[in-house]
Amino acid sequence: MQDTQAFIDSVQGQLDNGYIDISGLEYGLRTAIFSDASKILEAFLNQPKVSDSFTSQGTFHEYRTRKVHGLFGVFELQRGYYKAESGYYSPLDQKLGLIGKYTPGFAKMICHAAGTIGSFKEAEKALSLHAAAKVPASQIRAVAQGIGSAIVEWSSTRNESRNNKVPTMYVSYDGTGVPMRKEETQGRKGKQPDGSSATRELKLGCVFTSSCFDKDDNPLRDAESTTYVASFNPAAEFTPILFNEAKLRGYNKARQKVVLGDGAKWIWNQADLLFPEALQILDNFHAKEHLTKLARIIRSNEYRSRKLIEKWSEWLDDDRVLDIVKDARKKICCKGHRRNIGEREIKYLETNCKRMMYGTFKKEGYFIGSGVIEAGCKTVVGKRTKQSGMFWQVKGAQNILNIRCAILGNTYDKYWEYRNRTGMAS
Repeated sequence: MQDTQAFIDSVQGQLDNGYIDISGLEYGLRTAIFSDASKILEAFLNQPKVSDSFTSQGTFHEYRTRKVHGLFGVFELQRGYYKAESGYYSPLDQKLGLIGKYTPGFAKMICHAAGTIGSFKEAEKALSLHAAAKVPASQIRAVAQGIGSAIVEWSSTRNESRNNKVPTMYVSYDGTGVPMRKEETQGRKGKQPDGSSATRELKLGCVFTSSCFDKDDNPLRDAESTTYVASFNPAAEFTPILFNEAKLRGYNKARQKVVLGDGAKWIWNQADLLFPEALQILDNFHAKEHLTKLARIIRSNEYRSRKLIEKWSEWLDDDRVLDIVKDARKKICCKGHRRNIGEREIKYLETNCKRMMYGTFKKEGYFIGSGVIEAGCKTVVGKRTKQSGMFWQVKGAQNILNIRCAILGNTYDKYWEYRNRTGMAS
């Protein structure tokens, strides 16, 4: 511990002179300890019994030294280099699971920063401040891109411990726009003034379970039971990914399966195809939004429309959706564009009436709101990909969101345990 002792000796001299800089003391001691730890790691890994202990395929070429960046700093690693049919490689690099020039532990920290902090530049600053690590934003991006694609591949076949039999499993999904570079939106229609699009739709899905209730008999989401999947693929390609996630989580063991969503047609079309045995529940908030819109079409007077909304809301809570439809058809008398809007809202209620039996759903102890996925669109997607000035390529956003889904779904540590156990390198 040469560097640490030298630092202590230098600080002791300052103390003897009556001067204390606690901030300098802490940061300086950390630097010294990290320097010594890096030297210890270097000495350990450069022992002959370590560097020469891995069998190789191919012909020995030479010993080569490389600089490796780890949790404690940079150290040199000397290892055998071999020539195989696929090219030159180092068995030790593979056994240690190096990700480029980074150790797995350090790469894990880099990707966590990339996935949880607002931008790559902010992640660079955070690593410098909190880990005394100098990693350029460009390198953080590169490491995250590689791990992001690997982590989603692992996740689709992982061993999942949260797959015990549960009373109720919920599957919920929705779409949200992610700002894109111009080349990613060419030819796509959108909400821009000129009819073009500045975003690409990302589909986010979640799986969670519920096995208990609060004192008022409202269902509670099981702690740390929520996992996420995200994809820019079309609905027909996204929902099989979500279905696979549900199966990993024990979908077939759940006593009751529930699909929660808003009124988007693609959600229910895919639910019918992939989750046919699941109970379908339309988010209560979205239902009341449509009910309110219909009431204001029928009653333009604010007081009268509010009274109608109150009455229909009570009916909605009592499973009387079709009564609302009948009442609306009797009362609607406007013409033209307003009439068309009103008819469309009536059709919405009629089409989704079986998904809006909120009185029954509450009695049977089910969630009636899609708040988990609505919040997920903000926390999983928005906080990392919709910051001011951000414009993504699809591949880049996908890989970052793969990492973020793993972190927020509590599978991130498991991935790195698997990677370390299998000696993966890249």
